[in-house]
Amino acid sequence: MDWKLGYGSLGLIALLLTGGLFWSNAVYAPIEVPAVVNLYPPPVQNPYPELSGKRVHINSATEEELQELPNIGPKRAKDIRNYIKKYGELATIREML
Repeated sequence: MDWKLGYGSLGLIALLLTGGLFWSNAVYAPIEVPAVVNLYPPPVQNPYPELSGKRVHINSATEEELQELPNIGPKRAKDIRNYIKKYGELATIREML
């Protein structure tokens, strides 16, 4: 058999399908989507609170001043001073990496 649908039947099917899609989305949609997600407390606060407001100018700092910085011991402080003496002042902090 050859089944053919008229334009009225196709319109009714389209209307039913559209209503079904709308209804399913309305049922499963979240009630309210927040515009902003707040993280409490902030993920990273100040990792070195003892250094708040302290500045060290690496090109002019002594080895003792460099040792006050985190993860810089006597050997690394001496290496930094020797590098500056040998190659000149550092323009950016990335030159130390």
